[in-house]
Amino acid sequence: MLRRDFIQYVVSGLIAMASGARRARAGVSRYAFRHGVASGDPLQDGVIIWTRISGAGGEVVTVRWQVATDPAMHSVIRSGEIATGPERDYTVKVDVRELPAGSRLYYRFCAGDTDSPIGRTRTLPEGPLDAASFAVVSCSSYPTGYFYAYREIAAQEDLDAVVHLGDYLYEYGLGQYATEYAEALDRVPDPAGELLTLADYRRRHAQYKADPDSRAMHAAHPLIAVWDDHEIANDAWHDGAENHDDGEGGWEARVGAAVQAYLEWMPVRARAEGKQTRIYREFAYGDLLALSMLDTRLYGRDKQPEPSPDMTPEEVAQLLGDPDREMLGEEQAEWLRQAAKRRKKPTWRVYGQQVLVSPVRAPDLEPLIDLDGPSALSREVLERNVAMSKANPPLLLDTWDGYPVARERFLADIAAAGGNPVILSGDLHTSLAGNLVPRGAESPVAVEFMTTSVTSPGFAEYLPEKHPAAVRDATLDMNPNLAYMETERRGWLKMTFNRHECTGEWHLLSGIRAPTYEVEVDKRLKVCAGRISKGLQAG
Repeated sequence: MLRRDFIQYVVSGLIAMASGARRARAGVSRYAFRHGVASGDPLQDGVIIWTRISGAGGEVVTVRWQVATDPAMHSVIRSGEIATGPERDYTVKVDVRELPAGSRLYYRFCAGDTDSPIGRTRTLPEGPLDAASFAVVSCSSYPTGYFYAYREIAAQEDLDAVVHLGDYLYEYGLGQYATEYAEALDRVPDPAGELLTLADYRRRHAQYKADPDSRAMHAAHPLIAVWDDHEIANDAWHDGAENHDDGEGGWEARVGAAVQAYLEWMPVRARAEGKQTRIYREFAYGDLLALSMLDTRLYGRDKQPEPSPDMTPEEVAQLLGDPDREMLGEEQAEWLRQAAKRRKKPTWRVYGQQVLVSPVRAPDLEPLIDLDGPSALSREVLERNVAMSKANPPLLLDTWDGYPVARERFLADIAAAGGNPVILSGDLHTSLAGNLVPRGAESPVAVEFMTTSVTSPGFAEYLPEKHPAAVRDATLDMNPNLAYMETERRGWLKMTFNRHECTGEWHLLSGIRAPTYEVEVDKRLKVCAGRISKGLQAG
């Protein structure tokens, strides 16, 4: 967008909000748009636009919407009305079609006499395309710190979309995981307890959407998102979760509540399939890239392996080698294979999914950490982790490391699909990049770019190191397949694709709890089209 157009866009948005405020003060309308606007799941001819009405008293509200080609909303090309009410928590989701491909568009809503802020979005391009860029984020814990990463992303002018890889919100209550700064920051979870019911999940979504940095990001760019575990409960799989017990009601009821709230509050398309909701789907950016968003959490994932402390390394290896343990599930895996056959071969095939794919073995922690240092973990838990690290086990079994046979099948499928495979991942609160080499092979068949968290705590807040970056350096030494790792800072990942190369830039923040912060590009890595087997190199 030209600078003058951007200024006009900002000014028109401010005018709309001021106009709505004046009308509300005059008593014309009690409605408000406290959660801003959002768009998502763009197509060549369509996009979902979203908002939520505040101030209704239980009645059905008719909401008017418009899509225009200019930020002042003079050139309206699509418009309509939609009703919303308490049965959908007064959220509004419109799947607008018959839009021009590859276009920057603007949209707004009106309830009563109150106008929403104006949002900006993009449709997918068709045909030849030279370049595309994305912000990649995950793990945004509201009580842990400010969403400065979202603020930075909102200011970017060249993004096609924001790819959110899950943990958009967290289910924990005050006094549970990552809430120790909540009261000091005035970011106490709402509701204050753990999320269990539909009303609980709706309130938490409302809190996250009301954050000003979140509103800015959503208004600036379309979102392409999948859930991970914390939108429901920690370490979830299709029939349960680590953070769910019998005293919290039935698992299916909890999942149903969480999924319903997610689909109400997020600008995503999904399809019910029996007891499951299908959120995996694909986006085509011209002939340049195909983005497949996968569900490695709920759709087909079997329960994570749970080695006992008294198991030998050989017994652990046997447990992990179970060929029947699934991550994607056969239905989703077959969809992925068929999607590759249907789509004309793009330059890049990109796979957005939740958890770490690269195999990572843990270093011996005993010489690296100070058991008396400050940690979010108890000394007992630290001592247990140190003891377990002696055998250099896989880092985390909730990642693909807990599903190594399924990982080999996944790598074989994406290698067969061709098109320079690039995997995007999150979940680990760590900036990381790796070369994915199948077992028995000598060169990579894909590369992985992992974004750090928006706010959720990293290893440095759990493992008190004797020397700065000691755990990171030891992990890199033990895992030569890794090209980069940074564990201390929060931020976001920018991915840029053209016909010759794919580049990842890690934009990391100096902090997330102080009133001000600085941001820098900590690392830039690339892989060249047609040279995936050469792996990652400096950008």
